Amino acid sequence: MFDLKLKIAILTLVLSSTSLFGALTEAQRVQDFQSLAGLYAKSYGPANWKILGLGVNPFETGPWLQRVRAAKSDLEHAQILIEYAASLQDTHTGVTMRSNFLADLGFYCDLYDDKVMIDLVDRFLLPARDYPFVAGDEFVSLDGKPAIEVARDLQKLVGWGNPRAILRWAIQNITFRFQADHPFAVDLPDESMVVIRRQSGELETYKLKWDKSGYAVRNLGTASNTTALSSGLQLGPVGDSIDEDATDRPAWHHLFYTSRQSKVASRRVRPARRLVELEDGSKAAFEALRGFGSRTPVWTLPAGFVTRLGRSPNDIFFSGTFISEGQRIGYLRIRDFGFSTNAQLNQLAGEIVYFNNNTDGLVIDVMRNPGGFVCSAVNTVSMLVPRAFTQIGFSIRPSLSWIVDFDAALVESEFFEDPQYIIDTLKFQRDLLLGAFNNGRGMTGSIPLCGLDLPLRSQAFAYQKPVITLVDDYSTSGADLMPAMMQDNKRGKIVGMRTNGAGGSVISTVAGPWAELETGLTESLMIRLEERSYPGFPMSPFIENVGVRPDLELDYMTVENLRNGGRPFVEAFTKIIVEEIKASKP
Repeated sequence: MFDLKLKIAILTLVLSSTSLFGALTEAQRVQDFQSLAGLYAKSYGPANWKILGLGVNPFETGPWLQRVRAAKSDLEHAQILIEYAASLQDTHTGVTMRSNFLADLGFYCDLYDDKVMIDLVDRFLLPARDYPFVAGDEFVSLDGKPAIEVARDLQKLVGWGNPRAILRWAIQNITFRFQADHPFAVDLPDESMVVIRRQSGELETYKLKWDKSGYAVRNLGTASNTTALSSGLQLGPVGDSIDEDATDRPAWHHLFYTSRQSKVASRRVRPARRLVELEDGSKAAFEALRGFGSRTPVWTLPAGFVTRLGRSPNDIFFSGTFISEGQRIGYLRIRDFGFSTNAQLNQLAGEIVYFNNNTDGLVIDVMRNPGGFVCSAVNTVSMLVPRAFTQIGFSIRPSLSWIVDFDAALVESEFFEDPQYIIDTLKFQRDLLLGAFNNGRGMTGSIPLCGLDLPLRSQAFAYQKPVITLVDDYSTSGADLMPAMMQDNKRGKIVGMRTNGAGGSVISTVAGPWAELETGLTESLMIRLEERSYPGFPMSPFIENVGVRPDLELDYMTVENLRNGGRPFVEAFTKIIVEEIKASKP
């Protein structure tokens, strides 16, 4: 009996000690947070705007540091750093863990008419014979707590620039949680009770199993030296590789296309590596937010729609035509601005030429577009504005990488004996960066990030007829930029909802050396042509948090649209473009 008690005591001691095995020390956690806060103090472009516009000060670190010191586990430490970044309400700026753990309930929701509504059910995980609820039913509660309250609790981990986008993304996270964004996802139960209100009004209760996959991270590792923290963090833009077919571009042009991006960080777009089974038995790629970055629209196409692009895997865009009230209307969906090769740009140009010759008006759709290359957004506008136009500039919080990149372009331009105005412009911009760099938290004035000048010429084949641009809460980053240029240059109406407000360019780097966390970091602010005043914000020229406000508000996120394939939404924007066409004709 004594031996048994001794064995139990020894086993208890071993288990209690192994539960701490691999955990960071308090000193390491403090260094982690100070490293992250120091990175933001050094390079975070919108810092002063966040203080002025939102009342959020990234430099007031005392309360956060107290929480870090008091953290009872590595997961709590990681969550505090994620919350710190999310408090900045910045789509481009956030902290993530290195984890592939995922917990998935098999149905996915969004905010429609201020209700948490199901908009997709994975019939592989939840066969209809056992779980008959469908898209269009309401998600009422999870484990006895109202679904909307669960979402509001999760909001503290979400850092989008638009308040409704924050809530909508938190709603996605109720039933679909990556540990990378939600450290305590590993502690979700094996099963949860969910209550669904069917469209008939009846309440149904189901016990659903969380489908868990990946490696569950609980401790973030140790290192013997807690004082020799390296200060050699590399702060360089992380972009796509250089275009394979872009060798015909002048040397200085590579500066803009290969490193300067304005897109939502990949951690936000990252789907599960699987397909979902739809109601009809077909398979589709999973998207954490339905339609975010997808080639096809979320709504049902109009009657009589004739598809042009979108059938072939090589089609970057989705396009077609339909007729309403005798007017032939073109439709072009731009799912992201990640295209940059000559072949991809030529595909877009070919569609614009076709629409010019065969339509009376054009609908451009950048809803749920996560952004991409600044130059891709600018080149798109050059094909839609049939006259000289002005691009959006960027006020930059320069790091050494910016200065070195611009100086390298200058040296290369001088070596290849480019025209003197190119050399002079690059030198001027390099010196602007140097001046801001040597001025503490200084920002430059408005600098073009696509080409050398803010005023630009349009393409000779630019679309000549009426245009409207569809936007929503998740028109993000480059898809904030593009409609802002359309609106600033008075090219057609912006239709939809306030865009995301991700108004800058982004890099990715290490966020916490001990915890191996990562961060996206906004280095700049988009600068519009005029200052604007909106409720809740001071007068400013910024897109960050403010977003682009539509000329005509039209919200897809209604229960009626959800249950009817978006028909009311399609009918409404069709009426708008038809009216624009009629008004343009004598």
